Amino acid sequence: MKFFTDSVARCAARIGTLSGFERMPNVSFETPLLLIYTKGGSVPHLTKDVFKMVTSEKQLLSVSLPSTLSMMDVIQELDTSFADFVSMKEYIHFLSIHDPAYATTSGFQQLDSISVWSRTGRTLFTAKKYMELVQAYKPDLYVALCDGDTNSSSSAKRVRKAINRSKTLLEQCLDIHLSSDALKSKGVLGAVEGGYNVQAREESIDYLKDKPLAGFVIDGLHNNGPDVQDIPSGQVKQIIKHTINLLPADKVKVSMGCWNPATVLDLVELGVDIFDSSYPYVITEQSQALIFLCDHDACANDQYAMSITEKRYKDDFSPICKKCTCLTCQSHTRAYLHHLQHTKEMLGSVLLMIHNVHQYLQFFAAIRDSIKSGTFDQLQTRIRLKYAAVDSESAVV
Repeated sequence: MKFFTDSVARCAARIGTLSGFERMPNVSFETPLLLIYTKGGSVPHLTKDVFKMVTSEKQLLSVSLPSTLSMMDVIQELDTSFADFVSMKEYIHFLSIHDPAYATTSGFQQLDSISVWSRTGRTLFTAKKYMELVQAYKPDLYVALCDGDTNSSSSAKRVRKAINRSKTLLEQCLDIHLSSDALKSKGVLGAVEGGYNVQAREESIDYLKDKPLAGFVIDGLHNNGPDVQDIPSGQVKQIIKHTINLLPADKVKVSMGCWNPATVLDLVELGVDIFDSSYPYVITEQSQALIFLCDHDACANDQYAMSITEKRYKDDFSPICKKCTCLTCQSHTRAYLHHLQHTKEMLGSVLLMIHNVHQYLQFFAAIRDSIKSGTFDQLQTRIRLKYAAVDSESAVV
């Protein structure tokens, strides 16, 4: 995998190109890039055919261990790749350790292993066991096994253990990666750990920066799940800025988690290149429709999302956004979506997910366009106004 950017600044919004995937050498992606969140290799609530109607473009899918562990034995037995097994071989796949949409159970790490929690309970992964899974799945891009179990309240002792364990696991993963004919041409990312401790981050970066890595995941800032959308950007900006300033400018930087769009823009401004789409999935699960891009007078959408279950939408026969081109807004009304949610029809989640994924793809297209045109500051101001009340109960209309 190759990453190229014209930007020489370490800490600035930038356009880049991700390419050189062995399985699909002609595919490239422009950054800032959105990883499409999946469960078990499929976009939640959407069949493959429906997803293709949402976007016909090539996408980079985010696949997590917790949602795919039940497939591991069968994939190994059939000697096939994960992409082939889930019939998504026309997409590039990115493998992550934890599911960003669900809170990761804290603790339970051991000396040389990481705990991964799925529907069937806890599974311990040593570097050897993890790399056996990676060799079976054959992802195009993956994160080396790491201990990211830290957050803003983690103790110095917990941070120290995360740093030491992640170093050991990375070394073991790289040894296997570089000696494997099946993997050495794949992209492997290293996780920068250290919680909110600047000195610990510096130590992690000193160890990582000269390793043969395709890029870096800025890890250990949260324990995933819906609560990440409520983390104030001011809480993470300084630590991320310090981290990126120390990392090589020519390597891709990734931040996983369901950050809200205002925070995404702040992180893009600092030089983060790749995010995942767990946020629109979480919003869908909360029966909300994203409207932060809609600023048309005809819609009167002055907030970031609407809670479609509210009584006010029972007789509202307008679409979520009159200028939205998604399948949901083109064919269905707020009243119909309200009805589907109250009757708990599966179609309700399908239609919301179509709209929310479409909106988020449009959001990242707008980010790239604004960087190219020099209007990134205006986009930030526009979105911040919608999320100004994100910490108050009045944030959702």
